[in-house]
Amino acid sequence: MFVRTIDEEGFVRMARTRDFRPPMPTANLRAYTDADLRAIYRYVRALGPAGAPALAWVPPGRPVSGPVVRFPAPER
Repeated sequence: MFVRTIDEEGFVRMARTRDFRPPMPTANLRAYTDADLRAIYRYVRALGPAGAPALAWVPPGRPVSGPVVRFPAPER
């Protein structure tokens, strides 16, 4: 679990500076207050040991295997 490898200050710094791949909401993380980010960090740390790893990232439009969540396309 990534959050187990960094401290709280590192998590806040990472949320402010790192560019994430979809579907991670980079802009949303940067909009949170430091207090919000610290609360997220503490919540995730309180969840306990990590489960099975998530599937590898797949670029948009490429086929995927395994369980997925499909979001509807936005209406235009």
